[in-house]
Amino acid sequence: MNGGYSPELDFYIEKVDRSGAYEMATFHTHHKYEIYYEIEGSRRYFIEDTAYIVNAGSVVLIGENQIHKTGSIGEGPSSRIAVIFSPDYLNDLCRSFENVDFFDFLSNGSNHLLNHITVKQQNRIHAMLQQMMQLQTVEEEDARAANKLILGTLLLYLKHLCMAQPERGKENARVSNRIIEQIQSYIAVHFAEKLTLTDIAAKFYISPYYLSRLFKKTINLSLVEYINGIRIKAAQSMIEKSDDSISAVATKAGFMTTAHFRRVFKDATGLSPQQYRQYYRRVNKGDKEM
Repeated sequence: MNGGYSPELDFYIEKVDRSGAYEMATFHTHHKYEIYYEIEGSRRYFIEDTAYIVNAGSVVLIGENQIHKTGSIGEGPSSRIAVIFSPDYLNDLCRSFENVDFFDFLSNGSNHLLNHITVKQQNRIHAMLQQMMQLQTVEEEDARAANKLILGTLLLYLKHLCMAQPERGKENARVSNRIIEQIQSYIAVHFAEKLTLTDIAAKFYISPYYLSRLFKKTINLSLVEYINGIRIKAAQSMIEKSDDSISAVATKAGFMTTAHFRRVFKDATGLSPQQYRQYYRRVNKGDKEM
């Protein structure tokens, strides 16, 4: 996301229009869900270990802590609406419908891209997002209640569309390459070790130049960005599940210095490692008390 997003908010929605090409500076992750609707143009969207082509009228669904990043396709204009929210935002609604699952489908990797939906369905999604954008600025209890009801309705509608979308629709938009997939598998096992473009290229018998171009073309990330993303995911897990010091987490996650780890972590999550640990423990404590 760009500068308007604040990690401490339980709900945030924004519309962004761009007149030309735009590359997200780095990967991004947050302890929240995200719904991304492409209004105009086409984007390459990287989520976890997969890249997708996202065209106008498509919806991208992102689960909690899933690494993601967008990049340009061509030089044309683009426009999108993105909404980010925590499960806590819909606590009241979830308690009223205890047997209804509002969230799990968002974290399912097979549901990342909704691209086989009709114009009528697209218009319905767009209308609900526009309503939430208008309500976000209204400081009234009625408006806040309406916003939550619209979001709950949107989630159930998207859940229905995910169940109806054929598998072939998802695969057609996936960008893949066998060599890149093999390298991704290698990084997943060896991320804590020292990894360089030259060493990885040599291991897979290709030139560093070819690897660099192929990686960027296939998943819209440089090799360094991708490795950092995998390391940040591992670091998040360690911070959440252990009492290890931040410097120990940095080392175990494969970062050469704690200072570099802090900078990359803050860029990716919007929080410092210490703030992230405090935030996670506060949220987790709240979940246990419910």
